[in-house]
Amino acid sequence: MAPYRIRLATSDDWNALAEMRYQFRVELGSPTEPKSRFIGRCRSWIRERFCSGSSSWRCWVIDDGKQLLGHVCLQLFEKMPNPVNEAEVHAYLTNLYIVPKIRGEGLGRKLVNKALSWCRARRVDAVILWASPQSKSLYRRCGFATSTQIFEFRRDTSSQ
Repeated sequence: MAPYRIRLATSDDWNALAEMRYQFRVELGSPTEPKSRFIGRCRSWIRERFCSGSSSWRCWVIDDGKQLLGHVCLQLFEKMPNPVNEAEVHAYLTNLYIVPKIRGEGLGRKLVNKALSWCRARRVDAVILWASPQSKSLYRRCGFATSTQIFEFRRDTSSQ
């Protein structure tokens, strides 16, 4: 296995992250937006959220010293204050992606564990995510379980 390193994303990574986000989503369905427009929009979104140390967003990347091979993103969100001994922050884990040629080597699990370790150090109460059918077993191996407490409301898109 090549020597891989996990680190926080930097501004040098914005273009590659936008490209990988595009690739991640088109693996799941047909794009409805031209690639060039999406890449520009995504790169701007990433720059606004990942460049500030005070941002609620974090993105860890994995590279081999030459190129990015994957990443995972996490957003902290606050709970309302409460008077009991309970942490007042949750996290949303999203956009775990490993380039196809090296999937199955355990790198996704390493990225998830890095994000979870960071969450533990900050006393995050719960980490939530939406898993694809292909990623459910990975998340279970990382300690995630199906919740009976989270409800979801989706807007009605049938009239659009």
